[in-house]
Amino acid sequence: MNNKILAIVFGILVLIGILIFLFQGGKNERTFRDVLVDVDTTSITEILIYPKSQNHQEVKLFKDQDEWRVTLSTGGTAKVTDQRISSLFSQLLAIKPKRLAARDESKWSELQVDSTGSRVKVFQDSKLTLDLVIGRFSFQQPRTMNTFVRLYNDKDVYEVDGFLDMTFNQGANIFRDGTVISSDLNNWQQIQFVYPADSSFQIVKSGSTWLLNGKPTDSLKTINYLNRLANLSNNSFIDEPEINANDTPTYSLNITTNDLKFIEVKAFHDSTSFIIHSSQNPKAWFDGASLTNTIFVGRSTFLSN
Repeated sequence: MNNKILAIVFGILVLIGILIFLFQGGKNERTFRDVLVDVDTTSITEILIYPKSQNHQEVKLFKDQDEWRVTLSTGGTAKVTDQRISSLFSQLLAIKPKRLAARDESKWSELQVDSTGSRVKVFQDSKLTLDLVIGRFSFQQPRTMNTFVRLYNDKDVYEVDGFLDMTFNQGANIFRDGTVISSDLNNWQQIQFVYPADSSFQIVKSGSTWLLNGKPTDSLKTINYLNRLANLSNNSFIDEPEINANDTPTYSLNITTNDLKFIEVKAFHDSTSFIIHSSQNPKAWFDGASLTNTIFVGRSTFLSN
């Protein structure tokens, strides 16, 4: 009988011990999160980003009917490309905890998830559904990039896959359509370079050969130039320039395709530099600092040395 009573008492004590452990442990240990980002991208209506590279000035992305737009520093807005917003959504959904890096504020500064980190707010129908601080990245072999992140109202810091700064530590211009020229060069028939005085010239395609003044160009030099031109983009925008696209440009480049479509790129010289405008992206103007020399070349670009 005594053994039976002792067994019962022992069982009760074990049960009490387990209960105490569970309740006390729940008070002292927080749960490791399996999910950090739980959003429905089809319901997202607004994204606010405060990039550390921009001194945390707000970058606002918002949905206007079926189109995404970004607010500019001038107060205007610009269209966000479908590719860019899809990439942003994909990167958001890819933020998954890899390991717990810190459980309190002692490492926030080191991991840059304090006030120095970039902050991202996601809204679904005006309701805040994600508030995330993106800290510094870490590089691990073999060639793995990770980033430290923290939910704004949480103390825990997690390490996640990816180099999130590439998307979330950028200014508004990175989300805009930077197309200068986007065209299949195999469909090009003629390129005219219209320059001041008598320096203009053109190259014309005959079969698979490009000709300058009726003579074949250097094939390697020509294809290198055409490849650079065919998918040319830039993120150095000039907003509200004091120039009209119908003004006479200093330089212009005219591409004619086999199906008689035309692409025109113009360079206007202001008091200090060139400003570039493309018929393929008529609402945008670009700083010509790097573009001018890439687009507007001389005859020697196509001739053998």
